[in-house]
Amino acid sequence: MAKKKSKRILQKEKLMYVYIALFVIASIYVGVLFYNSIAYESKIYPGVLVAGIDVGGKTKDEAKNLLTKEIKGKSQNVVLKGAGEYKFSPDELGVSYDIQKTVDNAYDVGRNDDFNPTKRYNQDISFALDIDHDKFMGQLFSITSNENTAVEDAGISMRNGKLSTTKESVGRRVLLGENIESIEGGLSSLKYSFDLRIKDMKPNVTQSDITSAEKQIQDVLSRKITLKGTDKNYPLTEKDITSFISFQNSGTRDSVAYAFSLEHLFPNPTAEDSVDIAFDRPAIRDFAVSFSGRINRDPKNAKLAGSDGQVEVIADSVDGQKVRVDELADKMKDALDNGKNEVEIPAEVTKPEVSSDNLGKLGLKQLVSTGWTDFSGSPHNREVNIAVGASKFNGVLVKPGDNFSFDDTLGPVEASTGYLPELVIKQDKTVPEYGGGLCQVSSTAFRAALNAGLPILERSAHAYPVGYYKPFGVDATIYLPSPDLVFKNDTPGYILVQTRIIGKKLYFDFYGTKKDVTIKFAGSKDGTVGASALVEGISPTITEQEARGEGSFTAEFYRFIYDNSGKLIKTNNWISRYDSPKKYPH
Repeated sequence: MAKKKSKRILQKEKLMYVYIALFVIASIYVGVLFYNSIAYESKIYPGVLVAGIDVGGKTKDEAKNLLTKEIKGKSQNVVLKGAGEYKFSPDELGVSYDIQKTVDNAYDVGRNDDFNPTKRYNQDISFALDIDHDKFMGQLFSITSNENTAVEDAGISMRNGKLSTTKESVGRRVLLGENIESIEGGLSSLKYSFDLRIKDMKPNVTQSDITSAEKQIQDVLSRKITLKGTDKNYPLTEKDITSFISFQNSGTRDSVAYAFSLEHLFPNPTAEDSVDIAFDRPAIRDFAVSFSGRINRDPKNAKLAGSDGQVEVIADSVDGQKVRVDELADKMKDALDNGKNEVEIPAEVTKPEVSSDNLGKLGLKQLVSTGWTDFSGSPHNREVNIAVGASKFNGVLVKPGDNFSFDDTLGPVEASTGYLPELVIKQDKTVPEYGGGLCQVSSTAFRAALNAGLPILERSAHAYPVGYYKPFGVDATIYLPSPDLVFKNDTPGYILVQTRIIGKKLYFDFYGTKKDVTIKFAGSKDGTVGASALVEGISPTITEQEARGEGSFTAEFYRFIYDNSGKLIKTNNWISRYDSPKKYPH
């Protein structure tokens, strides 16, 4: 009979079997890991899906071909549904599928999980998208303009002194952020139809809110408030006061007030539990701005005339007045808030630049020069344009050392500024356009500057000779923004420009301080041909007649400036090459 093993031996045997089992398991585990590392080294691990498409066990190229085929089979217009239905191709939305990046993402699944022996991941990833966000957002914004509707609060209107209300309505707002997230997420999962995420916007003011405040409104409208000016009083009307009333929330921490409008009041007030009457300062200020137009007036310069080389005032200056708008708005709101019935209109006096008191300070001592042109024979529209254009320069002051730009001073030339259509030379034609005839004004200003001995910095002759500007060569064409007429005030004082029309003649008078020089004009360099003390009296030298076609020629004249001893200190000349009028047909 065999002798039984000892308990100690049995324990050692059991421990040995455990070691053997662990060794076998570890060997199998390492073997499986080694197998998987070899078997799936270039393949996507099993169980990996892309938007439900099984790519497990496939190489990158195989997965790419499969996904490309699936995209082509499923890709369609993206449909966005709201109050309307909107269809866009993925390209119109600026969205495309990045297949290569998608495959790379699928291949990366599980690559960092080196201790999973089965390597089966049952993970469904999304397609990677390439999005042109500017195009994508542009299409969504185009939808919001159709889908969004403004919330309509209950309104109040005043007709013939009677108050009535209009019913509120719910607005709609497309939630851009949520829709972007929804669409991008859906497209990455091959979903192409979407219900737009839209939020209903509840009105803040209801008819019941307004009804509850009706007595307060009537109390406010029954008040008598007067704006008091220096020479006239202006009672506020019921319509005026209505435009200041606003609703103020009593159910929210921050109150936002919005102004009434006459036909549809309370466009965007904010309220929740109840409303109280308040006064909207922005609305009050808007009124003050508009009202100030009834009070404000520009100052008027004194009108001057030259007599025996001196200046005399022939029409006194007039002070202007300007309302201090913000101060008026503050005073009005204070009156409304505190039950006051009168508001003094705060205004300040604005002084004219030229008055009988400051002529010496500005150096306006004498008539410096005059220039004139004759527009006899002009049609009606041209005469109107000359008068309107000349008025833009009446009273203009040019500081010592400053350059005067005709175009800048003239301002816009259009129907709204008083001009009529008349012929102008434009490119290679003579065509009707607003402001035709303004070159009569610029040519007259040019002559006044010449007679004053001022430096001429910019001047252009007309394309062809125009009969209104004789003597030829003493014209200056302008057209906004160029060409321009520019001269410099190099006199010791300011130059005041005044314009006048007598009969069919336009005059520019320059008042200021004369330079201590003598000026002479002539048609020749030696000063002997057609000489005159004023540019209007010269006879320019005419050459190259017919050289550029019938009616063409070149005109040239000179200006000589002498000091008080008779020494010639400056010579200028101007050459005007006129083309044939036949090249610029009407």
